[in-house]
Amino acid sequence: MSLDPRPHQAYIAAVAAAAGVDSHQAPGDSQHVVAYPEAHGLLTAALHYTQRGVGSTALPNGVTLRWDQRAGWRYVPGGRPNAPETPLPVPILASPNTVAGLLAELLDDRTTRLTSSTEQFPLSQTHQRLLGRLDVIGQLEDDGWVRRDQAPDEPVALACGSVVWRLTDDHEDIWFGGDWRDSRLSGLLWSTPYTVSVPGEVIVAAARAAVTAARRPVPA
Repeated sequence: MSLDPRPHQAYIAAVAAAAGVDSHQAPGDSQHVVAYPEAHGLLTAALHYTQRGVGSTALPNGVTLRWDQRAGWRYVPGGRPNAPETPLPVPILASPNTVAGLLAELLDDRTTRLTSSTEQFPLSQTHQRLLGRLDVIGQLEDDGWVRRDQAPDEPVALACGSVVWRLTDDHEDIWFGGDWRDSRLSGLLWSTPYTVSVPGEVIVAAARAAVTAARRPVPA
């Protein structure tokens, strides 16, 4: 099965267009956007914007918006690549117009009380699957599954009772050794892998059945 290494490209391009950033400009130009292919299990992108002829209140070196499929959107003042990232108050797949509005606020030096939004970019089932099993994550969260405490560089993991579902089936090194779009459903003394080609509804059904089994009283 041939998989798109950049399933987020259409989304990032839509954000760039809404923000007026030329996605055809090369990195290093005053305005450009880069959608990186998967690297070490993570889809990432960066949108760089430097404005010209603006007032003294605006960020003089523009701003860089960074995105990845787990942490969503953050910003860094332009010209400071090593500065701490500040999360933007929007969903991981925020609507392009929402991101463009936040860019305008940042360029006007509004770095506090940024406008929050829950509006999201519509995605096909195929892209939800390729972008990190968003088709599964949403349904399991609706079922009451919660995100496990995990380090920022770990993959998405949801838990309900003693059953855990997360991206990748590699038990030793979470991002190496297998396809990063694979999934793993596990419980006490068992683990079931699912490749990226498995439909989301199959994983959700298995997760629900596993929770039911885990909560069933043990016969005396």
